[in-house]
Amino acid sequence: MALDVDGYAVFQAITARPDVFPDIRAEVARTGRALVVKQLKAKSLGLPGLRRIRDTLGAERFALILDGLTEAEARSLVTRLDKHHPDLKTAPADWPRRHLAALATDAEPAAKGSVASGAARAVAPKTPKVTRALGSAAFAAAWDGKDHDPKPKKAKKKGE
Repeated sequence: MALDVDGYAVFQAITARPDVFPDIRAEVARTGRALVVKQLKAKSLGLPGLRRIRDTLGAERFALILDGLTEAEARSLVTRLDKHHPDLKTAPADWPRRHLAALATDAEPAAKGSVASGAARAVAPKTPKVTRALGSAAFAAAWDGKDHDPKPKKAKKKGE
């Protein structure tokens, strides 16, 4: 039977001496972020767990990880941690990340039957529809077989 290596010890050794592992720097960051996101998505994670993660990582690292969450991931986390919040369904796309950060610091979840704040109700309908780059007119252009660029001007010789 093969013995398994202690992953925490390996990560501790890598972080203690990053100069020994220069070629895996990007992979360590990607793996660390993925592990934290996986813990955030765990069904057993509650509000105290979210706050412990933020305290362990620090405010800046925690904010970077929240910023990297997709809108669906952030909304799913807020739905689980603050399911009765009245602004949840009408809030703009950046609201779930900001609310997660607030919940991780000191905000309390909304009580059942809370009334939506006027700010979220007023902002949600006014947000413009975002056009992705691939949906823009420039990407929808088709080649008609003709060169529409102007002909380049001939350069004058120095002696003339």
